[in-house]
Amino acid sequence: MPGVTCPYCDGEFDWTEGMGVESVECPLCNKAMDLVVPEGGGPPEARAKLTTAWGTDGFVSGTKQAQYGEIRKGDVLGGFRIEEMLGAGAMAVVYKATQLSLDRPVALKILPKEFAERTSFVRQFDSETDLLASLNHPNIVSIIDRGREGDTYFFAMEFIEGTTLGEMLAAGELDEESFIRIMEQCAEALVYAHSKDIIHRDLKPANIMFNDQGIVKIADFGVAGLIAEARAESGGKRKVMGTRGYMPPEQEVHINRTDERSDIFALGAVMYRSLTETIPDHLPPERPSSLNPDVDPRLDRIILKCLEVSPGQRYQTARELSDALKAYHRELTRAHEVCPACKKENPPTQRTCLHCGADLSELFDVCPNCGAENRVDVDICMSCGTSVSQHRQRISVKISRTEERARKLAVRKHYEEAIEELGQIVSVRGKVFQRMREKAERLIATYRGERDAYYRQRVAEGRKMAEAGRLNEALDRLQEVPEDAAEPHGVKVLILDVKSRMEEAKGKLQGFGPLLEARKLDKAGQLLDEVGSIWADCPGLEGARGQLRGTRETEQMVTYELGEVRKHLQEGKLAEARQAIEFAMSTMPDNQQVRELLAEIERRQEIALLKNAIAAGNRAFEEGRFSDAVRLWSAAHEKLPGEDPRRKKLAENVAVARRRSLETEVVKLQPARVVALRPRGVVPGGSPRGLLVYLLAGVLGAIALVAALVLWLVLGG
Repeated sequence: MPGVTCPYCDGEFDWTEGMGVESVECPLCNKAMDLVVPEGGGPPEARAKLTTAWGTDGFVSGTKQAQYGEIRKGDVLGGFRIEEMLGAGAMAVVYKATQLSLDRPVALKILPKEFAERTSFVRQFDSETDLLASLNHPNIVSIIDRGREGDTYFFAMEFIEGTTLGEMLAAGELDEESFIRIMEQCAEALVYAHSKDIIHRDLKPANIMFNDQGIVKIADFGVAGLIAEARAESGGKRKVMGTRGYMPPEQEVHINRTDERSDIFALGAVMYRSLTETIPDHLPPERPSSLNPDVDPRLDRIILKCLEVSPGQRYQTARELSDALKAYHRELTRAHEVCPACKKENPPTQRTCLHCGADLSELFDVCPNCGAENRVDVDICMSCGTSVSQHRQRISVKISRTEERARKLAVRKHYEEAIEELGQIVSVRGKVFQRMREKAERLIATYRGERDAYYRQRVAEGRKMAEAGRLNEALDRLQEVPEDAAEPHGVKVLILDVKSRMEEAKGKLQGFGPLLEARKLDKAGQLLDEVGSIWADCPGLEGARGQLRGTRETEQMVTYELGEVRKHLQEGKLAEARQAIEFAMSTMPDNQQVRELLAEIERRQEIALLKNAIAAGNRAFEEGRFSDAVRLWSAAHEKLPGEDPRRKKLAENVAVARRRSLETEVVKLQPARVVALRPRGVVPGGSPRGLLVYLLAGVLGAIALVAALVLWLVLGG
């Protein structure tokens, strides 16, 4: 038979095809899983239901929505608010919820949605749950309410803040006294339920719970039968409802063939599993004492009688089974008072046999309440009056829960907290808990090894991050390592090295600004590469890289614009060149190329202005506008440098233009002056007196002309 490894408790068990592949329950921890059988053969692969069928938040999602509906934390069903998922089985899913009317916790069992489509189930649900709610026994989980929300049916049950027998068995072996008391309470619960004509039909370690006081609480009475009847409508095929390994042969044929003897078989299978760590894989099974030498052979008879193939060969009532367990318990108590060597009785407090002198100290153990020593079989402590067996049972429950918490902490890599939890188990006194203490010590050693390996890996990761320049991540990773785990790996030296490299990178980065201002971009880039190789995520490094990229992009744009300026200059387009250089001037006014090109533009503009002025002067001279020619040529003459040969030519032109301008003015002025000096009514060719006046006017005109010429020579010529 292929072996299967449980994804919850890592235990191994044998699998047969008859067990199916869906909702197969681990016989060690009783948690349901799905199996995937390889096509080419080989052992099937187990997959935890909480990861394959349920959402990552632990609530119904994905493939299970069609079966149960979408359920999330905070949803309210019939006055009950969903808080968290507690578990999932083949027939239902259970949530912790709050009853809003009384503000108290309850366990809410959600049934598949398919039942809402069957009218017979609706009728049966109401009648059966009325009967189940009538159960009132200290060892039975009571049903508080039932309800329906849309097409979802549910039970509200008493919430048990404790553990299950399956979890206790996974955590460690039960001592003989606790085992007997648990089974006695289970038998009494069956006696009561059977008196109400209610058969459990799915009794297994996962349904045997314990509250904080260590008292047995059996859950799910009658639920398997209710679901089986609801599913019996589809197809008329035989329905097998229950858990393989704990079901009697007749139940595997049909659920309706069960009676109270079926529950007796299931309790026998639970006892067999509790003592041997296996479930019966064939009938009749091997004697428990042959599989576990610590099992009292007198228990073989009780357990094998429960596991008879024929219901008629079993105990016929739960009362018979309960009486057999109590009788064994009484016999066990009397037997413990006998000396193991000479088989003679001694007083309960005797440490040395009165008959043969044998050492009886092994028969004593400390009271878990007060620490006083009593015989192992004594129920009431002779010192404090505490019920030793009940106290031990409560401690067993606490040990189971503590170990489960430690396992969960270890899964989350919280090894220190897990080891601290297990330390509480190691400190428990009493010989009956010796195996649990030894198991806790083994787990502590395992977790310490895992812890060292985990932190060794963290140190290696931190070292690798530091080598890659991820100093922030490296520092965080290295500082996670506690001091006691850090010392062997030189973590302190690594942290100092990381911090030193951080300071080095920061110091180098401070030199970036001056290089950028000086436009030494290549050196600035090399500096940033050096900083990045030391500390890839150095604060300010990305900003500096952005500045460098921006500056380089700006330079590229300026280079392009300067190329356009040169092109315009070659084409003689000075206005376009001037416009193109404005961006470079506003962005990089101190750039040498920008300044040189700007000077060239200004020089060419001056040359153009001079040419225009000279040409305009030429046109004015040709048009007889001598004074405009003088003004234009004089301005051009002032702009030309002293060594420019054109200055002389312009000076000559200016002189000519002035002279021509003066002559023009004299010509205009002379007739006017003659007319002005001529006596009114005097004309040339008149009397001698008139002629004299006319000549005098001519002389005065000549004098005025000479005076004007002298004045022109003095002032401008």
